[in-house]
Amino acid sequence: MAEAVASEARAGTDRGASLTETLARYWAAARYEDMPAEAITLAKRFLLDGLAAGIAGADTDVAAAALRAAQACNEGAPGSAAVWGHRATLPPPLAAMVNGTAMHALELDDFGGCGHSGAVVIPVLCALAGRGAVSGRTALVALLAGYDLAARVLEGAGGYRPHNERGWHSTGTCGSFGAAAAAAKLLGLDAERFADALGIAGTFTGGIWAFLADGAMTKRFHPGRAAENGLSATLLAAAGMTGPRQVLEAEWGGFFATYGPDVATPELTLAGLGTEFRIARSGMKPYACCRGLHASLDSLFDMMRETGSGSAGIAGMVVHGNAQTRRQFDRLQIGTMLDAQFSMQYALAVGALSGRATLDQFQPLRSEEPAVRQLMQRIEVVADRTLKIGEYPPLELRLKDGRRLEHQTPFAKGAPENPLSDSELQTKVSSLITPVFGAERCRALIACVETLEKLPDIRALTRLLVPEGAAPGRA
Repeated sequence: MAEAVASEARAGTDRGASLTETLARYWAAARYEDMPAEAITLAKRFLLDGLAAGIAGADTDVAAAALRAAQACNEGAPGSAAVWGHRATLPPPLAAMVNGTAMHALELDDFGGCGHSGAVVIPVLCALAGRGAVSGRTALVALLAGYDLAARVLEGAGGYRPHNERGWHSTGTCGSFGAAAAAAKLLGLDAERFADALGIAGTFTGGIWAFLADGAMTKRFHPGRAAENGLSATLLAAAGMTGPRQVLEAEWGGFFATYGPDVATPELTLAGLGTEFRIARSGMKPYACCRGLHASLDSLFDMMRETGSGSAGIAGMVVHGNAQTRRQFDRLQIGTMLDAQFSMQYALAVGALSGRATLDQFQPLRSEEPAVRQLMQRIEVVADRTLKIGEYPPLELRLKDGRRLEHQTPFAKGAPENPLSDSELQTKVSSLITPVFGAERCRALIACVETLEKLPDIRALTRLLVPEGAAPGRA
């Protein structure tokens, strides 16, 4: 059935339908029964991973600032949507903004897709849950729709690296489409209104990498803003506002022409629609830093195990990257947590000293510790390699006994090709939720997600995202 729906949607493109209309026709008609079992399993895994990251990030400074601003906008009035980890409620778009910011606050949410697809899609599902009558099956299909649209738009824009090299933060620029798709599916919009939602979302989407220069909080805010934008766009479409049907491919002012001139690959937007679900191209983070550092960390840990050396035996390290590697990750001055999470020197230094790169190595910062500073000074990031799309830089390890090793990790732990096991995922989730809500609540949340397709109303899930006794919205 799914293939038939997808074939009919693509046939519409041949008859003159736009890319947006084709995507909307497929996802508006898609049913839970059409989804492959593997896609449903992935949807549950990413939902659990994302909620854990959001709960852990709910009390960060950036999430607190987002919540204060949202409450100021709403003048303190309650809404129907829960704010994770808090007793406050907000209107759905504002709740999606706050929760999306919290989910990305610690750099522990998923990667791939549009960059960080979960942080723009999952907050939308939870924000609309307060309206009631949203079944677990509907939520799972909506999640798949959001991941799919967000990734397909980025692929059509030329892919992550070309988009990123132009200064665009793809989670912000492409994430709004995913948020709108999730909301449109959850609200049951027909294909016409679904396309309008995507069009409206695409007209006001954005996000630039300027935050990297000084460690500003705005990186964490980008997915929250994209979630808010996509949800608001869908509510506008549901109320009758139209959106540009050629928002992606319009020659002047279209998303591809504006955000990816000369590199856009529009044909990839529909490749495998209905048979290849883009959630399968996302991954989960075992380490609390930018994904671009994970392969180097895995290489370091592998070589330390292979040689039996500890940090005291390391004379130095060289990361053999390209110009983009240096631009993004060559960072010795650490002033904020974001600086540390984008510093190759910091991540490798604390990794070598502790044997891990979990949240406790980035919060609180260790950059003033003499051992960390000394090792950071012995780590170079050089631009001496040509890296293919999707390829990570090799790491050279120099030991004090004269040995030199070089290792390149093709698929770092957590990648779709090297996924976290169910046990590893549960360990991560427990480490993030238990300190906030306790072990019993954590077990209940895991069990709820694992059987989500059986829920007639996902408010049973959102009740587990707030303190005991708090009632999210009209639940």
